[in-house]
Amino acid sequence: MITTKGELRNMTTGILHTNITDVYKFCEDYLGAEGIMTHQLPGACKAVLPILKTKLPDEWFIKEWIKEGLDQVVELADLTEDEKKLFWQDYSKYASEMWDNIKDKTIVVQVGRL
Repeated sequence: MITTKGELRNMTTGILHTNITDVYKFCEDYLGAEGIMTHQLPGACKAVLPILKTKLPDEWFIKEWIKEGLDQVVELADLTEDEKKLFWQDYSKYASEMWDNIKDKTIVVQVGRL
């Protein structure tokens, strides 16, 4: 996959270096998670991180915000079939945990001015 340094650092650091739409695009293009929604992003980001750690050197994971060279083109090896299967297994685990954490919560909708 061809991506940019900024888009990839969004995923490897958990820090938003570029526009949030780049996170959606990465998830759709790299993970095949077409139509991914906002509430699904945290689980997808957690599930792909161990896979990215096998494909990239350690410096990609330094939790530091940068602003230089974010448009630099980067080629990232595509996911293998085993990696795709691992991603979806891990993602399912995170999604289940999220649901377990909110299923018994009361949701309050407040209408008014923001």
